[in-house]
Amino acid sequence: MFSSLGYRRLLIAGACASALGVWAAPAAARADEAVAVDELIVTAERREAALQDVPMAVSAFSAETLRASRLDGPSELFRAIPNTNFSRSNFGTYNLSIRGIGSKFIGLSGEYGVSVHVNATPLTFSRLADAQFFDVERVEVLRGPQGALYGRNATGGAVNVLTVRPTDRFEGSVTAEYGNYDTVRLQGALNLPLNEMMALRLAGFALKRDGFATNTVTGNDIDDRDIQAFRASFRLQPNEVLDLNVMWEHFNEKDSRTRVGKQLCIHDPGPASIGAVPVLGVNRGYLSQGCQPGSRYSPDAYGAVNSLATLAGITLPLIGMAPGDVFAGRVQDPDLRHIEAVRDPLYAVRTNLFQIDAKLRLRPGLTLQSLTAFNYDHAYSYQDYLRVTPSVPFTPVGPAAALFPGGYVDDGQVGRANALRGFDYYPTRSKEFFQEVRLYSNFDGAWDFTLGAAHREFSVDSHYYVLSNGLTAFAKVQNAAAASSGLVPYYVDPAFPPDGTGHNYYDNQSANRMRSSSVYGELIWRPTAALKLTGGLRVTDARKASEPSPITLLAPPTLAATPPASGTRVNPAFNGGRGHPPAPLLTENDTSTTGRLNLEWTPTLGFTDHSMVYASYSRGYKGGGFNTPCDLQSPGCGSVPQTFAPEHVDAFEMGTKNILAGGRLALNLTGFYYNYDGYQVAGTINKSSVNQNIDAQIYGLEFESVWEPVADLQLNLAAGWLKTTIRDGAVIDTFNRTQGDPRLAVMKAQDASNCVVNRAALATLVAIQQGLPGAPAIRGVTGNPGALLAACSGAYSALGLYNYAGTNLVTAPIAVNNAPAANSIVQVGQGVPVSLRGNRLPNAPEWTVSFGAQYSWNVAAWRATLRGDYYRQGDSYARIFNSESDKLKGYPLVNATLSFQGPARDLEVLLYVKNLTDETPITDIYLTDDSSGLFTNTFTLDPRTYGVAVTKRF
Repeated sequence: MFSSLGYRRLLIAGACASALGVWAAPAAARADEAVAVDELIVTAERREAALQDVPMAVSAFSAETLRASRLDGPSELFRAIPNTNFSRSNFGTYNLSIRGIGSKFIGLSGEYGVSVHVNATPLTFSRLADAQFFDVERVEVLRGPQGALYGRNATGGAVNVLTVRPTDRFEGSVTAEYGNYDTVRLQGALNLPLNEMMALRLAGFALKRDGFATNTVTGNDIDDRDIQAFRASFRLQPNEVLDLNVMWEHFNEKDSRTRVGKQLCIHDPGPASIGAVPVLGVNRGYLSQGCQPGSRYSPDAYGAVNSLATLAGITLPLIGMAPGDVFAGRVQDPDLRHIEAVRDPLYAVRTNLFQIDAKLRLRPGLTLQSLTAFNYDHAYSYQDYLRVTPSVPFTPVGPAAALFPGGYVDDGQVGRANALRGFDYYPTRSKEFFQEVRLYSNFDGAWDFTLGAAHREFSVDSHYYVLSNGLTAFAKVQNAAAASSGLVPYYVDPAFPPDGTGHNYYDNQSANRMRSSSVYGELIWRPTAALKLTGGLRVTDARKASEPSPITLLAPPTLAATPPASGTRVNPAFNGGRGHPPAPLLTENDTSTTGRLNLEWTPTLGFTDHSMVYASYSRGYKGGGFNTPCDLQSPGCGSVPQTFAPEHVDAFEMGTKNILAGGRLALNLTGFYYNYDGYQVAGTINKSSVNQNIDAQIYGLEFESVWEPVADLQLNLAAGWLKTTIRDGAVIDTFNRTQGDPRLAVMKAQDASNCVVNRAALATLVAIQQGLPGAPAIRGVTGNPGALLAACSGAYSALGLYNYAGTNLVTAPIAVNNAPAANSIVQVGQGVPVSLRGNRLPNAPEWTVSFGAQYSWNVAAWRATLRGDYYRQGDSYARIFNSESDKLKGYPLVNATLSFQGPARDLEVLLYVKNLTDETPITDIYLTDDSSGLFTNTFTLDPRTYGVAVTKRF
């Protein structure tokens, strides 16, 4: 009683393994004859159709295609799809970008621009960057906004992974693989018919390998993999009316995988002078950013952050723990895979996905489907936040010497050490429920339709901790000084894992909830055999809520003890200076209308075997969200917006799909134009992730082809050209706040955030603080090592600071960007906004090209196949500012496989090499916060790997 997807027969000999989704020819076929092979049937439009008949840009990969090209996981699909880019990103997430639209937001309330589905179930939290393919029937990647049929709207596209479902045939397979880095990969599947109506399919996967990176401090390999996955699928098909599929999929990983890569920094020592005023001692560090702008490919980028420009480093001289920059003189190993960490990283993920898919055939051509899913995700990572070891230990003096004999600080989270240590710890828990019901037709006449409704609920709770013994030392010194004052002390959390109530660490706590309901419909009309018109519409109502927890890192004891105001939410841990101050619940409601209109024409042309031309308009939508709360003590915290707006894309696309040369050539061409409103892009400001919205336009071309010029030789080519342009907007670049204005200077605030001040006024303040000849003495300023840090909060605005020429430098306005001075006064401010007009979107290379060649021949009774794949992407930028600091160089990738199939096709031996030329490109970067010194986290690809895999089918 079991049924499966059908295939359309094409006359094409030994079709190439490509994103066009045509399967390889059977091994039994003679090399000199043209044979019919199977063209992949896809469900990109939520109904079955041959790939070349789908009027949209779709790349599809069968299981054979994935194996032949060694596309082992979702994160590797980008090298076979035009105008697609992928990189891991900060906080354990990823950025899959299609046609320039990806995920550059930060925060758990946001949504990915490219939605990820498993068997058509949308997953808000997916392990796209962690998972590996196993027992997969096919993978479909849709390019362009998806605003009509899919269960979660997306502005960039959609990925749908379809697993193999049980059948009425007893069969199975086992694959064992061994490769370099002591890689052991095992996977298998077993299909068990239980009777004529029921079947069970079990599939499993395990991967264990040594690390790709080296911790030069511990001497251990890190960034290894130790993962296991299991899937159980049950199918009940008692008759032609009911088809019920139930699936449970479990994924588990626990290893030393690095969540972020090497830390890069062009060391910023700070200015030796401000005008004619020399800058002495720690003041020079307090006027440093920590790291300077510049190319991430420069040899200077392997320096170390100036610790005096970081929050922990600022406090050390103030409490007598260190006299200056604890990273002075440090130069890192230039190998991107060599990391300095005092402790090896930990990375753990556990997910469980449950699905119930029921199809009820109401009558011939009319089907009612119900799709129910639950997804549970739990993850944490723990790693060295600094990733550079200090050059000098703690040398406490004064009260600190009595508290920390020998310089050793006992920290409940970091441990016991006599040098600066810092770690981050990131636990998250999420759960999701999805329910969809749809009624769709497949009639023989001119009309077809789809009607549906979907409901989704998602919740996630997380903490992002940055732990430092420098901060703990500061809290303990301050507590000792306040012991006789009666003030409530800083609460120092005594243990690991932290419980979120301590004020001796940074804790960005998020608790977000979302509920989304939608109704949708699509109507198909075929007025003639050659024309088809499709129109779809979806209305979505989304409601989000966030329980904000403002950051209270090293909050003054009096602030920490402030009782909550009436009617505000109270953190259960809030008492006696513990936990976070209360904050009101944030809510956001949004209703959107999206959809598509598509006209398809299949003319009969004398020079093609099959042709289709289409033109479409589609509108995509991606919801807004909440920015994470900032530090209440940071200057400018009050100006940080609490929310960011949704994205909307109006997309126009034209394309043609053709089969020529008697079925030996498939050729597709697509052109598109996007009007992109509200692009969500994030920066880290005041220790908080702040997402902003900007507008852009996108257009480009894509070419895909498969060609068999002679028997047994197959070639495929996919190329994309992409032009992205930001239309308008001006924002502050935290990496270059002054934008080269010589009248301005950057300096540190007490919480280690940065501000911009009048350079001449700063020179006078430095002279006063340092007690230079001719400078007036001011009580509390002169000789006070921390006095400069108060400038960002406006502490000296009433002092009437004068330069030696007698000009009042506090009240004298400075014009910015040639604007009138009265409208652009920069005294103490966040910086000079820089125009984004004309800049390119991040992670959007102008060119992507992939080329593959495959040749098969007989070796005795075996069938041998040699395949090579080449991919190249052009230069791009990691941030919207398009500065030299943001530039990402293009790179090539070369993969090769050699396989041997036995006479009965039940045994296969596959030899492979990936990243043949051992490239180590920087695929993306992440600029940290001012309080971390603006160092850069980097991300790269896997090194060269090779091995052999043996598959036995039965």
